[in-house]
Amino acid sequence: MRNKLKVRDEITEVTYHRNPTVSEIKFGYGAIHYRDFDLKDCIDKEGYVKMIFKSKDDGLIYSCR
Repeated sequence: MRNKLKVRDEITEVTYHRNPTVSEIKFGYGAIHYRDFDLKDCIDKEGYVKMIFKSKDDGLIYSCR
């Protein structure tokens, strides 16, 4: 069985998180970072939310798990 989430119609954003980068830890921002993405950017071809998502603007990898 695949670990995927089906999206409801009323959902418009998905919250992802990521671990801090090395430079963020160095400057004291060592917490887990949360970010909301538009649903259209996070959906695969089958209509499921991507569990791991690479942001287009900052190039960092976010997780929905």
